[in-house]
Amino acid sequence: MRTFQNKLFFTLVTCLAWSVATLAKEVEDTKAWEKEVPENKQDLLAIQTKLQSVLTKAKEAVVAVQSGGGAGSGVIVSKDGLVLTAGHISGRPGRSVKIVLPDGRRVDAVTLGGSEISDSGMCRIKEEGKWPFSPMAEKGKSQVGDWCFALGHPGGFFEKRGMVMRIGRVIHKRHATLRTDCRLLGGDSGGPLFNLDGEVIGIHSRIAMTDDANFHAPIESYHEHWDLFKEGQMISRRDLQKGGFLGVGTEETEEGLKILDLVKESAADKGGILEADVIIAIDGEPIDSQEELFIVVGSREPDDEVVIDLRRGKKELTITLKLGKRPE
Repeated sequence: MRTFQNKLFFTLVTCLAWSVATLAKEVEDTKAWEKEVPENKQDLLAIQTKLQSVLTKAKEAVVAVQSGGGAGSGVIVSKDGLVLTAGHISGRPGRSVKIVLPDGRRVDAVTLGGSEISDSGMCRIKEEGKWPFSPMAEKGKSQVGDWCFALGHPGGFFEKRGMVMRIGRVIHKRHATLRTDCRLLGGDSGGPLFNLDGEVIGIHSRIAMTDDANFHAPIESYHEHWDLFKEGQMISRRDLQKGGFLGVGTEETEEGLKILDLVKESAADKGGILEADVIIAIDGEPIDSQEELFIVVGSREPDDEVVIDLRRGKKELTITLKLGKRPE
């Protein structure tokens, strides 16, 4: 009997030791930049090493964008010379601008399309060549809490100084806005925000005085309207306000675009949409952001009939209604 008890005790101790060792290995294998907070000096050094492994390559694609007396930043994202920048830097389509490469060389470029809503813009280098470029992150890859780093030319391009790097984390994200604590300054506008894989996750947009109020156009805004931007079309808030009007106040949630309130006597109110409904699609086009809703509805005309797919609780339903006109 004692021999059996000894064997049982030995087995239990062995299993416990194995479990502790396995847990310790899992903790050890957790990458420092994936932890909620760095736990020690080694974690900080690991994050630094990870950043250094992608920084050199990322810097090769960062440029300055110059036009007239103004200047901003940008990033090349294709070997044929497509440059992402902020909408307020690129401006209207068809403008001639200068792209300043990291080595100081200046090349001609032309502005393409963009969106006033997300402050996203695009240019194309006129000169043919295989340009150094940075990859764009896939839609939805960046999340709140992710480590990131910003590159740009604060104060304008200075060849001896080079570009300036700041590291931080994503602290808020929606489809049309991404917010970090990477400190931005004048001249950074249009520059890239990278994740620690060296992928572009956003473009610097609005700059505030506080360290945690740095806003970027998320890369999702470019993915969603890529062809439109390349064709030189500008998504204008003024033009969209002339279009159809649904009459809903919404919030971006994990479930989708949730309706918080309805404008009384609006198309949505008359058409049977209810508060707490979640918009899935309009005319078969998926809707997952406030920007997308604004663009899709605004691109229709008042009195146009649209088909709206909704989720109400656990049920999915389809409502057909006529859009209204935006109140004066």
